[in-house]
Amino acid sequence: MTNQNKFTGFGPDFKTPVDLLLKLEFDYQRIEKNPRDSYAAFDFFVTADNMCDWICDKSLRNKEPLLKIVFHLATGAKHFAPREFHNSVSEIGSEDGAFDANAFDSSAFDVSSLVILLNEDEANIFGTEITVNEFAKLVIGYWRKKVSIITLS
Repeated sequence: MTNQNKFTGFGPDFKTPVDLLLKLEFDYQRIEKNPRDSYAAFDFFVTADNMCDWICDKSLRNKEPLLKIVFHLATGAKHFAPREFHNSVSEIGSEDGAFDANAFDSSAFDVSSLVILLNEDEANIFGTEITVNEFAKLVIGYWRKKVSIITLS
């Protein structure tokens, strides 16, 4: 008996690394709108981690410090605890802002945000503390560049 299953992605508009990058862009916009939105952060980092799978280079997770952090965040979020080999992130916390993100534009006002506290190696690169919004901006820039290189090859 042959496998007649033709499932490949979520429909005709969601099958390539560019399509997944568009989803990542959507999740990033949600974080920009509300930097304390843990649902948006979860979606963003799980999607960002899966970009490695979609471009067929899982080894990037261990080579790139930025992606080591993404891998740690995504795995910790999906499994409620990081695996024993993850050591990039020490904690996720929150930082209070002067204004409510639901009522004020986060690009113009000091609103609350989620904060990533990093351990030694990654802290030497990104600092000991970085907001989810700031880090997501670095991640989206990385994947924009990576996907454009792949699609141009």
